[in-house]
Amino acid sequence: MNEVLLAATQRQAHLPRFLCHLYQRLKQDRLNLVLGAGISIDVGVPSWFGLLERLSECLPELKSDYNAHKTAGLSPEYLGQIIYHRHRNASFLVDSREAVINHDWASSIYKAIYKEVPENIEDVIKSHPYLNELRQLTLKVPLVINFNFDDILAESIASNGSNLRGNRFSIVWHPPLLDRPKHTTIYHVNGVLPRVSLKKRSPQLIFTEDSFADALARSPGVSAEYLFLRFVQNTMLIIGHSLADVSLKNYLRRNRDKSPANHHYMIYWLKDDKTLSPERQSDIFEANLELYNVFTIFLTSEEIRAVLNVLILEDRDFRDALDNISEDRRSRYHYYIVGPVAAGKSTILEHLRCFDTYEEWTRPVPPEMYRSFTTLTPKESEKIDTFIYSELKEKNVRMHDAGVGFHFMDRAPLDLYAFSKDINERKQKTKKIKELVVRDKIFQNGEIIFIYADGKTLVERNLGRGRSPDDAGESDYLEEQKQSLKEIYNPEFSISTENRDPGHIAKQIVRHVVLGKYSPIDLNAIMDKVLLDNE
Repeated sequence: MNEVLLAATQRQAHLPRFLCHLYQRLKQDRLNLVLGAGISIDVGVPSWFGLLERLSECLPELKSDYNAHKTAGLSPEYLGQIIYHRHRNASFLVDSREAVINHDWASSIYKAIYKEVPENIEDVIKSHPYLNELRQLTLKVPLVINFNFDDILAESIASNGSNLRGNRFSIVWHPPLLDRPKHTTIYHVNGVLPRVSLKKRSPQLIFTEDSFADALARSPGVSAEYLFLRFVQNTMLIIGHSLADVSLKNYLRRNRDKSPANHHYMIYWLKDDKTLSPERQSDIFEANLELYNVFTIFLTSEEIRAVLNVLILEDRDFRDALDNISEDRRSRYHYYIVGPVAAGKSTILEHLRCFDTYEEWTRPVPPEMYRSFTTLTPKESEKIDTFIYSELKEKNVRMHDAGVGFHFMDRAPLDLYAFSKDINERKQKTKKIKELVVRDKIFQNGEIIFIYADGKTLVERNLGRGRSPDDAGESDYLEEQKQSLKEIYNPEFSISTENRDPGHIAKQIVRHVVLGKYSPIDLNAIMDKVLLDNE
């Protein structure tokens, strides 16, 4: 398995970080699966056009007409509409009852879907390159959005009863009213036609141009809103899809516009590692990223199996697996969001909930902290310092205890240097930190995400938050604070929040941390330097 993943990583260097994020979301119960026809083709289920081809062979003269319509460039849904009407007219001549006509149409689709699928589900599982791993991952996620009519995935899960603890999953073809804890819902958005013919099927199969139109007309009140919220609130791993489905692309674009920092992942199937040149892979990756906020992972069937196998590991085994394929041998990434007062740290953090986030404070702050430190009495400053040291210790413990994935904290531990009058005060604070905060556990190193804006803008933002002119600060003071923070950390990644949408700033941050270089700084070395400073 490691050799296969290592080969995939050599082609796509960011794969270990993709896996870290996917695993993190899985542990948060925020990973969902989106499945397309590609997962069923390996066991004999036809593609969309393959299904249409088989249905066109059921009636005389339909095959040649179908080919002519296909050559003319008609969409699959439109071709389905034509085939449906031919079948409907033929059935009507035998029995005009609507229920019988619909039954005959569903039977035709059933035969076309399962014509070449092995009868025994165990044979299906054995013949599929990664169905065994996929069914295990399915039971670890709350929702699977399945665009296929077949229920091979669900049948493969049910066949492995030893892995189930009670009724762990259910199949639906309409949005569930409630999300059930520790339960997987397999939602067949286009309807389901079970392989075992006596199982209950959905009343409708969204197959033709007309049925798609009807579904779209009904969806704003139920299905579309349900799915849209899942795309905004969760991370999707798309498998077996070519992004040809209009509804899927619509959900992805709406998520991109509504929640710009939230990205999804799509596995792009490769017949072999020579199928696409690096240049073509780059073209597809960049296009999907810009159009849909999707990170594309290019994998062969064997590599898909290896990736799914890693995602179903327990924490320690997952970390060990990452150690063997990741260049920096890392499965945790820590970030501190730093900037002057009112730069937008908390707002940015709100847009980064697709990772693990840590607020500025873990408890309510003393009211004195809302004032400029230049106006505080010695007793008030001491009260604030006591609170801050306690908070720094707790936040450091939380960062050290963080698990696999990406972790963002509002403010960095040494921000208090920027609120000191001189070097002597910084030295005093450093001694207190070493005594009260990091005596047992040194600061967790991390990369600084530095955000800033013009001093005048920061004053205006403070006034807009309801602070009085006396408490809003002065432009020069906030500019000094900004420069002081930059000198303390010397950040490699900085971004202005001046006249920019917070969501798009957060999107830029996400792409930096997932695709860019990780540059953690040594916070403890900065403290040691302060103690040696004679200025």
